Amino acid sequence: MRSTKACLITLCLSFSFPLFAATSTADLPDTVWVVENYQQLLKINPRSPNSIETTLPVQGLASGEKIVGIDFRVARGDLYALSNQGRIFIINLSSGVATLVPGSKPTEPINDGHWGFDFNPAADKMRVVGKQNLNLRLHPDTGAIVDFDSKTSGTQTDPKLTYDQGDVNAAYTPDIVAAAYTYNPNNEKLTTNYAIDKQRGTLVMQGTKEGATPAVSPNLGVLYTIGGLGIEPIQDASLDISDIKNVALGTITTSASLPVKLVVIDLDTGLAKLLGHFPSGKTITGLAIEP
Repeated sequence: MRSTKACLITLCLSFSFPLFAATSTADLPDTVWVVENYQQLLKINPRSPNSIETTLPVQGLASGEKIVGIDFRVARGDLYALSNQGRIFIINLSSGVATLVPGSKPTEPINDGHWGFDFNPAADKMRVVGKQNLNLRLHPDTGAIVDFDSKTSGTQTDPKLTYDQGDVNAAYTPDIVAAAYTYNPNNEKLTTNYAIDKQRGTLVMQGTKEGATPAVSPNLGVLYTIGGLGIEPIQDASLDISDIKNVALGTITTSASLPVKLVVIDLDTGLAKLLGHFPSGKTITGLAIEP
């Protein structure tokens, strides 16, 4: 029989961390890479994030350069990284050597701070969102900004992030720190862009869900609230979605003094379920699920 104390502890935990119908452990990806302290990669199994399988220092960055985001390019299987100088690298997962994408130059709007970085598998372009509601796409082969409006002189980034006028959070300024795309195994031209608003503690969509009519492109920067993660306050977060099974994993930092959480997120409701914690003292600043 369970003790009264045990029951009270369970009850308290249920209030502090909402749960949803759990994703089967079998659906979880086997390998996840995270960025630790901007300078090295950690390889983990999401079933036990407290056990680090591999620690891989990143080599080849310039002095003062940091990794602020990572993601796998589905089309090729390589791990790409975004630096705080706006440069794009491909990281060798055996040696840790970061090779600069030929032609990649510093991207002026990107600097220190929290950034969402993810590949759009349908367009094979990289989405970057973050500080001051920046919203842009990068070419993976050159690192150049994708021009939003070719009819206007110069290179235009995509429109800044803003909530839809009819959204529950329309009155608020977004604070997006993480982004990820789904993969549609039945139609590779369809995808949905999800993101995390740090200030609101919510999961949102950037653009409408795949198949919705009328369709709103993520390029327009319009956000739609899905629901609260059930975790607050959030200082930083990372997000990625596995291919085929579309399991959404996130890292959540709530305090510099507390271990970073690894969670699985319900894309329909926004609710997060705790999978475990990273070792104490680890600063996690990016996450990518290995295909």
